Amino acid sequence: MKRGILCTSVLWLLAGMTPVDAGELSIGDPAPALDVLKWVKGEPVDLAKAQGERIVVVEFWATWCGPCIASIPHLTELQHEFGKKGVTIIGMTKHDDNNAQETVEKFVADQGDKMDYTVAFEQDPTTYDAWMKAAGQNGIPTSFVIDKSGRVAWIGHPMNGLDEVLEEIVGGTYDIAIAKRVFEIKDKMREAMFADEHETRLTLADEWISLKPADPSPHMTKFRVLSNNLDKPEEALAAARQAVKLANDKAETLASIAQQLLTDDDQHGFNDLAFRAVERALTLAPDDVDSMIAQFRVLAAMDRESDAIRSAEQTIKKIKTDPAALARFARVLSSPPRAERCTALALEAVDLAITAEPETVRHLVTKFDILANCKKDLKAAEAIGRYVVEKAGENDEGLLNGFAWNLLTADETKGKFSTLALAAAERCDTITDGENWMYVDTLALAKFETGSRDEAVALQKQVVILLADKPATEEVLDRLIQFASDQQEGNAGLMRPLIVIPEPAGD
Repeated sequence: MKRGILCTSVLWLLAGMTPVDAGELSIGDPAPALDVLKWVKGEPVDLAKAQGERIVVVEFWATWCGPCIASIPHLTELQHEFGKKGVTIIGMTKHDDNNAQETVEKFVADQGDKMDYTVAFEQDPTTYDAWMKAAGQNGIPTSFVIDKSGRVAWIGHPMNGLDEVLEEIVGGTYDIAIAKRVFEIKDKMREAMFADEHETRLTLADEWISLKPADPSPHMTKFRVLSNNLDKPEEALAAARQAVKLANDKAETLASIAQQLLTDDDQHGFNDLAFRAVERALTLAPDDVDSMIAQFRVLAAMDRESDAIRSAEQTIKKIKTDPAALARFARVLSSPPRAERCTALALEAVDLAITAEPETVRHLVTKFDILANCKKDLKAAEAIGRYVVEKAGENDEGLLNGFAWNLLTADETKGKFSTLALAAAERCDTITDGENWMYVDTLALAKFETGSRDEAVALQKQVVILLADKPATEEVLDRLIQFASDQQEGNAGLMRPLIVIPEPAGD
């Protein structure tokens, strides 16, 4: 799906890094103001008035971001645990084409007590720019911790270290100077990674270890460098063992480590260590969803098929009242290379999610994917897809657009569901009155793929008008040339200068 901001993985902060510009906002700096259009849930928070009284966590998220949604229960737990100790958590989100105010309000209302912390919304990206862009952060979810003095004390993924940071700040043991240096080290690691300077990354990891000897994260950084970039599996395994040792009492961290260690062709004992890590995680937290899912993935990777199936069955039973977890596990069960063996279990999990939340269209899309891509039952998938279009409401336009776009472009579905994609794209365009360029772009492609070439050209011209000088214009023009070229076979190379774009209507 086409978006302008990244949605980061739930895994470790450094596991899926993307290049970012050096930020102007760093650890130890005064926190910027919060420019909020509406406090969707909870009482308004004034950071200036909070100084001396409250520790504030500002987490940037969006309704379409899967890892953001996965972080919600954890943030709720932290609010419950630390709220009485002077901590306020704010989920801060901004308007985009898939995250309008009405969409956010409905999402928060549907979450109810599962999202039991303050939520704020801004129409213009003033706060986002002052925090995320200024700090060089381009992926969500990202959390900022503001201490009682009003300084930025920490920046990171809410599932990776936020608990420990809050414990240390509340307990008075947090060292902001060390935190600032670690933040700088992570930035330098990103630069070194994209420059293929892997020895530099190891040196930086060692400095990180000297500053935070109890932190498993730098050891897992060394594991990735040594195993993926330098082909030193024995040293990589030693680094991972140290990470597991340091995470001995942290179930979520152990589960994350286990999933990072997995390999399809395990020649170096990584999977054995992953198994031990996840077993320890389940000992600490038998009902932790991430640990249960990690156990299934580890067993499957080790080709322990019967154990993996039994683990999946037990996990479904344990999470049968948690529709979000069921849908997430259904996606894991139906992902390669497990889909062939686990399709029935994936359908069981997603059907339970649909039964619990019949109005959640996202679950129906998950079931469509399983039927179409795993079971290869195109007729049943088509029926569910039609139900997706029928059930989608005014706040589901982003989901509809993604559904249609994937049907038209994904290798597994391209050419098989073009009529369904057209229905989804038309519904999405109707909801938004033809004013969203991404949705019109999808509709144009759907028209083209279903044979309505003239309409596709007209719609794509409208996309160009809606876009004006935005960055995606080149891609959009290429599609317009493709559509128009089909009308004038043989003149494809001449089409760009011949296309006439009407002027936007005046006021």
